[in-house]
Amino acid sequence: RASVAAAATAAEPLGALLQAAADAAPWVAKFGATQTFGLGELSDPYVRLCRAECMLAALVLHVEGGRVDFVDEERLEVLRDAPSEAVAALRKAAGGVR
Repeated sequence: RASVAAAATAAEPLGALLQAAADAAPWVAKFGATQTFGLGELSDPYVRLCRAECMLAALVLHVEGGRVDFVDEERLEVLRDAPSEAVAALRKAAGGVR
């Protein structure tokens, strides 16, 4: 599927977008929710699961322009409001995959 190929191609910008989105929402760090965005120790299966969910959600939102209904509203809001520079870098990296 195109989303999987795009995620592999744009892994670095996706990770940067997750970090930038979490940094832009002060409540994420304040309430210890960074793991739910896939940020933290990647040897932790929960962090890896959340990272995969958030990366796919970011691709669907910002590259494919689709609807995301597989992550909770709090994470979706943070991902939707990701800084424009991070979104632009993701679109550039994933642009060749379709």
